[in-house]
Amino acid sequence: MAPLPAQIRHVIHISVDGLRGDLLHGLLDAPGAQYPGFSRLRAEGAVTFNARCDFDFSSTTPNHIGMVTGLPVLAPASAPSWQQHGYQINISVPTHILQVNGVPPAYKFSVFDRVHDRGGRTMLLVSKSKLAILDRSYNEVNGALDLEGEDNGRDKIDITFANDGDSSILAAVLVARMEADFPAYTFMHIFDPDAAGHGSGWGSMNWQLAVKHADSLLGFILSALELRPALKRATALVVTADHGGGVPLLTHVDPVHRENYTIPLIMWGPGVPAGSDAYALFANRRDPGVGRPFPDALDPPLRNTDTGNIAMALLGLPPVQESYFRPDWADGLRLRPLADGRVECVWPMYLTGWTLETSVDLQAGTWGPVDPAPVAEVTHWRHVQSLDPTQQRFFRLRAPR
Repeated sequence: MAPLPAQIRHVIHISVDGLRGDLLHGLLDAPGAQYPGFSRLRAEGAVTFNARCDFDFSSTTPNHIGMVTGLPVLAPASAPSWQQHGYQINISVPTHILQVNGVPPAYKFSVFDRVHDRGGRTMLLVSKSKLAILDRSYNEVNGALDLEGEDNGRDKIDITFANDGDSSILAAVLVARMEADFPAYTFMHIFDPDAAGHGSGWGSMNWQLAVKHADSLLGFILSALELRPALKRATALVVTADHGGGVPLLTHVDPVHRENYTIPLIMWGPGVPAGSDAYALFANRRDPGVGRPFPDALDPPLRNTDTGNIAMALLGLPPVQESYFRPDWADGLRLRPLADGRVECVWPMYLTGWTLETSVDLQAGTWGPVDPAPVAEVTHWRHVQSLDPTQQRFFRLRAPR
């Protein structure tokens, strides 16, 4: 029996704390490497080991806030000051919320707002207590009013589980939720490599063992999806890190060092081209080599602050409101003439929610959705259109809005 078509309805967004990109690359390329989770994600998905953390801060809390808001800690000079989250503190302050303690004080929209206000369920799983600021900032008291369609309430995070210092329990909670009512969006934090880096140094044997533990959790999640074929066909993973580390040896707080700002970014799911370079999937992101481009560079690198909006796009949702980092996907639309005079339009399955439109007059700018509707196949969307030989016809993909 042919596999059923895929359409992404769930994204698991994972941050592996302190996972330095170049060191991970070396571990996976070493002879006899025993990292089956990361190795599978690389073989079956799109990966770069050369993404970047926040430009000004290579620390945990500021970067995680950036991941879910799409905002830098500090806005570049070319952007308005409100286009930053401004939260620089990297310790647990149980009274802090982003709306009050970010700079400037204002509501910071997040992936949780975008998913929840469109009717999706959300989940937050964290293994450091200081990341509870996310739950407080988007709870039933501090979350924004829902002004999109049906009122889904102010509490933007439906399920929160925090377990300081044990990532294994978080993975177990996530897999248990796969049995019923699995959230559309899950953010999961794995602390282990960061703790080992601070204790023994980045690249040390203890750090490698901590990466292996994180690898086992990824493998556990992938195996759970494998046992649930329908869910697997509808689920994507986005994996990144908040920072690297190693300069000085037991820390990572200076963002100017390549060891501290180099992180991986991995995408895996329906239609994501296997074994591909993550940079190839985006029209406005470029591999920076060893450089440290400014946030408003003409050819910016992929950053962990891109991953929230990558997750939204995979779910067919528009970018987070007021977010600064908005990677533009290379639409991948391919047109092929058929022998009977029709044209076949094909584009990747991971472009969930994109609309194929057609026009016969570019100057008039009149575009409309194609008819019949595109068909979801195993790795891509497909539409076949009859053509009038006396008339030109144009096609484009429009992103969700």
